[in-house]
Amino acid sequence: MSIEKKIIKNKLLAPMTSFKIGGLAKFFIEAKNAEEVKDAILWANMKKEKIIFFSGGSNILINDTKIDCLIIKLSDTNLLINNNELICGSGLSLARVVIIAVDRNLTGLEWAIGIPGTVGGAVYGNAGAFGKSMATIVKNIVVYDIKNNIFSTFSNKQCRFGYRDSIFKQTDNLIIVKIHLILKNNLPEKIKELIKKYISYRNATQPKGFSAGSIFKNLTFDYVKSINPDLASQAKKAGITNNKVSASWVIDKLGLKNKQIGGAKVSEKHAGFIINTDQAKAKDVINLINFIKQEAKTKYNINLEEEIQYLGF
Repeated sequence: MSIEKKIIKNKLLAPMTSFKIGGLAKFFIEAKNAEEVKDAILWANMKKEKIIFFSGGSNILINDTKIDCLIIKLSDTNLLINNNELICGSGLSLARVVIIAVDRNLTGLEWAIGIPGTVGGAVYGNAGAFGKSMATIVKNIVVYDIKNNIFSTFSNKQCRFGYRDSIFKQTDNLIIVKIHLILKNNLPEKIKELIKKYISYRNATQPKGFSAGSIFKNLTFDYVKSINPDLASQAKKAGITNNKVSASWVIDKLGLKNKQIGGAKVSEKHAGFIINTDQAKAKDVINLINFIKQEAKTKYNINLEEEIQYLGF
């Protein structure tokens, strides 16, 4: 089948996101392998259509007006396993990989239990929790270089991983196709103990409902101390560790739990989450995000930076 026959017109995007927000894509395709990614890009270039990529839809806010471009959903779910090494398609569910790793007594991904989205999306934003991140287990990444029309392999170092960051967030030219992970062997009882611990923590601290996870990046303690020593002192007394001050703690200090604009609401359970409570519009979420940022700046002189990505704005 030609790539053009696989492209759908006026595809509703909201059901494919954890926020359940998103309008119609003028053109849409699920690219299930590297060649389909390449062919879809070539088609868009020939038609002079703009391109937007996304994977699992769990850490994004999509405009709910019609998006005038080709949306490519990276949906390669292939998986190859060789002892403690896993080669994952970019569209493979992160949750599935965690389960497979546990079944094979492989450690290194327990922290990801309960995190939605795909392996490709996790690499893109260097997802992490409990002091761990994708950067610690990635061996290399196969990418499609749009600019040069070639596939390349990036080493871990070339990925330029940072806190919730990577080279892939810094350029529109590099599309993650496959991910090569290296885990370690461990005793099954130790792995299950970690899984139980992390699941228990998430259930106790994170809300149910439609959201995109943590909206804001955490802050370094040194940054907070340089801007607002009094707030840093309060954070230290609250038990801040690993040189991080959580954005949710700052938002809670601002008294913004349950703050609502339109259908978007700051979670009562976890101030770092915004919940789509009642058919929220993208503008409701954006207005609430901007309100939180302005409050943090006005009251504490703190600049909060979004962790989520905006698509189609």
